[in-house]
Amino acid sequence: MQVNLVDALMGSGKTTAMINHINGADEGIKFLYITPYLNEVERVIASCPTKKFKQPQVIGTKTRGIKHLFERGENIATTHALFGYFDQEIIDIASASNYVLVMDEVADVITPLKISKHDLKTILTEHTEIVDGHILRWTTENYTGEFTKHKNMCDLGCVGIYNDKAVLWLFPVSVFKGFSEVYLMTYMFSGQMQKYYFDYYGVECRNLYVKGSCVQTYCLTDEKIDYQYPKLDSLIHILDNKKLNQIGDAKESLSAAWYERNKDNVLLGLLRANVSNFFKNYAKTKSNMNIWTTFKEHEDALKGAGYAKGFLPLNTRASNEYRDRTAVAYLVNKFMNPFVKNFFTVNGITVNESAFAVSEMIQFIWRSAIRDGKEIYLYCPSSRMRELLQNWIENVSEV
Repeated sequence: MQVNLVDALMGSGKTTAMINHINGADEGIKFLYITPYLNEVERVIASCPTKKFKQPQVIGTKTRGIKHLFERGENIATTHALFGYFDQEIIDIASASNYVLVMDEVADVITPLKISKHDLKTILTEHTEIVDGHILRWTTENYTGEFTKHKNMCDLGCVGIYNDKAVLWLFPVSVFKGFSEVYLMTYMFSGQMQKYYFDYYGVECRNLYVKGSCVQTYCLTDEKIDYQYPKLDSLIHILDNKKLNQIGDAKESLSAAWYERNKDNVLLGLLRANVSNFFKNYAKTKSNMNIWTTFKEHEDALKGAGYAKGFLPLNTRASNEYRDRTAVAYLVNKFMNPFVKNFFTVNGITVNESAFAVSEMIQFIWRSAIRDGKEIYLYCPSSRMRELLQNWIENVSEV
């Protein structure tokens, strides 16, 4: 299997080029277009009128609604969330119907599974065996019982295990293999989880580029394009204030573990005061010009007057809804989940945790006005994340 990878900075015309590609495709080629948000689904439907894209409807179940569209040979546009409802029957239908998969941004392809030690021991000793080094295969025939959900996941080959105690869900690679072609549009793919997932399964990527200068001329090409980016060091004003940044001086400050450790003491109150200070006295923006993020479970502890409604989830991608916002507070020190990281490492996959962290941060920052080449003010108290961002800006500015 080969993936066509379009790796370019947000706002470079990737989606428009893909839409133009779809509109020019032969009638016999059918598309499944996956994007994070419903408004982007609607954009694809409106921009490809002759392709008559449909959204899956609930017909008894969500899975049945997706199957109905595949069986009819419709072009389909939907969100990443519905992508997770695919089963082997849907994969078989797509494979037999010459469908092309288009992914706007990466998917959540590997996550830890929550399961008790007792249940895991039962599954390991009574119902499964480990194959290919780290994948669980269900061995109990005609099984019906409390672990049916786990059996179904094992049957798709998407349950991995690390060190006999950490269980991970891997997106079924058979889904990707069921399409005649796959297109993936993102930025800094080399640092993202889906890159390591593809490495694990031996999936190769062919680089495509965006050529053109406007909506009508944007197109995909295999001719290498050296993208010209704006001088970001003059557009992104990173707060350099010792007092407000001191809370993030240590290497692991503002990580998920740091938040959990300090959730009941004065530090989150101090950070909340810093955020309020930044928006009010440094960015000097009105509330409707602010966006900020942290780990979802700590949102309530950090939200305050003047910026509370500007909260966006940490993994927000591919949204243009906030492109007018000129002040950003990124209150996170991002690390890979250690079980996921170790799963890849023990399978011989080289992981670049710094690249992962900065790619996640850039995706969030680019929800703001910087997307349109406008100035923004940024509060990033983690010294580690701030340094990663500054190094990235310097490297991009040299291109």
